[in-house]
Parts: sequence; structure tokens; C-alpha cells
Amino acid sequence: MKDTILIDQETGKKYKLMEIQENNKFAFVVGHTEKDKGAYSEKLGISEYDLFKNFATGFLSEVGETFTHDKDISSYTQRQANTAQKTAEFQYSFELHFNAASPKAKGAEALYYYKNENARIIAEKYCELMVQEMGIKSRGPKPLNDGDRGFGFVQKQKPTALILEPFFGSNIEDCQKFDMVKYRDVIFKLLEFINETL
Repeated sequence: MKDTILIDQETGKKYKLMEIQENNKFAFVVGHTEKDKGAYSEKLGISEYDLFKNFATGFLSEVGETFTHDKDISSYTQRQANTAQKTAEFQYSFELHFNAASPKAKGAEALYYYKNENARIIAEKYCELMVQEMGIKSRGPKPLNDGDRGFGFVQKQKPTALILEPFFGSNIEDCQKFDMVKYRDVIFKLLEFINETL
């Protein structure tokens, strides 16, 4: 299997990635749905769903396939099960979100199924990259157990699955630091790390 080099046209940075489209290696799932768009950031003026639908469309087609949850399935459990069927052939699946809480809460975290060691390693690397590329504080990897919020996604997916939370949309500092192009670099470097390490 040959490697491909992706070159960032703006920065000139090079990313060595495998021919992942043919291998169904990486799936990206936009968090929430058209009907239930998730958290809304007053600071950025956008919802989780809209931000990451735009991000997935604009930046991720080169490195994987993107999916959305079925907006007509109201049950969280059924919706996650339905999406898991779509991504069953992929090796790694990432659900794209941002956090929202009190204005003081800040930082990046990655959530994963508590029994999946590879997912823990990826979550750790993701948080490191968020600090390195954007200066957003790391809240670290978060293992999810049955009953935890988000458990349905990481447990029902057949591949290694993570929920990525790069920042708090309710925190001014996080919102000022978040940048779509830099976040693309985080994702590209994360995939490069997976290809070379796992």
C-alpha cells in the first residue's frame, strides 16, 4: 500500500497519510443533527452541528469519509446504533463536538470506551496536539463507562471510536484560540500518528 503526501497550500506543511479512502480507515461523524444541533456558542455565533458540518465538508474529505446522524431518529440510543451500521467497515471513527458549560470551564478532551487501550492512546495524543497547535489547555483523555454521557457512541461503534471535544464554546479564551485551519492540522497530525504508531 503506497503512502500519499498531503500538502497544506497555506502553510506548506506536509502530512504523510496512507491511501485511506480505499481502505475505509477513518470515519468522521458530525455530532448532533439538523433538528437538534447541540450546544450553541454565543461567543462564535454557531452550534456544534453547524460548525462541524462545515468543518467536515471543508477539510476532511481528503482523509476520510464524513457522516451525519439521522435527524428523524429521536432516540439517542437508536440514532447511535443506526450510525454505527454506516461506519461498521471503518477502523477508526470520530464524533465531532465542542463543549459548553460555565464560562470558566475550558480546555480540550477526548472521550473513549474505557476498555479500548488504542483509543486511550489516541485520546492522549489528541489532547497533546490541541495544546501544541492551538494552546488550548488539555483536560486529558476521558474513559466512558455504561451510563456516562456519550457512551452510546464509543460503545456501539465497531471500530475504535472517540468523541473529540476541542474547546468550550462557552469560554471566551477557548473561542479566541480555536481556529479551523489549525484544527485541520490537529486532525491530520492525529491520523498521521495513528498510521505510524498503531
